[in-house]
Amino acid sequence: MYRALKCLLLFGSLIHASVSSAAETYLIRPVYTTVQFKITKWMVLPEQGQFREFDGTMNYDPAHPDQSNITMTVQASSIDTKDPTRDGVLRSDDFFDVARFPVLTFKSTSVHSNGPNTLLVTGDFTVHGVTKRISFPVTVRGVHQLPKIGNLAGFETTFTINRRDYGVLGARWGAVPAALSDEVEIHLLIGAMEPAHR
Repeated sequence: MYRALKCLLLFGSLIHASVSSAAETYLIRPVYTTVQFKITKWMVLPEQGQFREFDGTMNYDPAHPDQSNITMTVQASSIDTKDPTRDGVLRSDDFFDVARFPVLTFKSTSVHSNGPNTLLVTGDFTVHGVTKRISFPVTVRGVHQLPKIGNLAGFETTFTINRRDYGVLGARWGAVPAALSDEVEIHLLIGAMEPAHR
């Protein structure tokens, strides 16, 4: 009886190890990824921008999404709103203050299935040196085997934050009522590949 129980526990541990090791490691590829944001100006005009430089790592197993995680780092100075003058203002200490806070980061703390092809991701988001715990839904666009290249995984999400929560105030704009909305919509389209095929 003892021997049978011992064998059963050993078998169970092997199964657990096999399941745990099933998560694949992916690198976020800038060529397949966009990091965009949208803010409303003068209460009526949505203006968009994006960050050009970033990297990150994901561990993902479609069969066991709860074992997934993601870490991503964005270079604040790579902001691009198609207006060099405006980009300079956004890099200044009135907004992102990239000299003091050169990166925006996200590190997940949990990932859960949230319906068909949907995950609920929770983690710590750091902007302007301020870290907040946020949660947002992520659409899984799928994992595709590319011949002679490897697996490409696609994910997409849109969520909203309040820039004032992170100290991105634009204080010099304060004299102009409703110049910029407090809410900023963030849109991520992530394409990630296995490191061996980078």
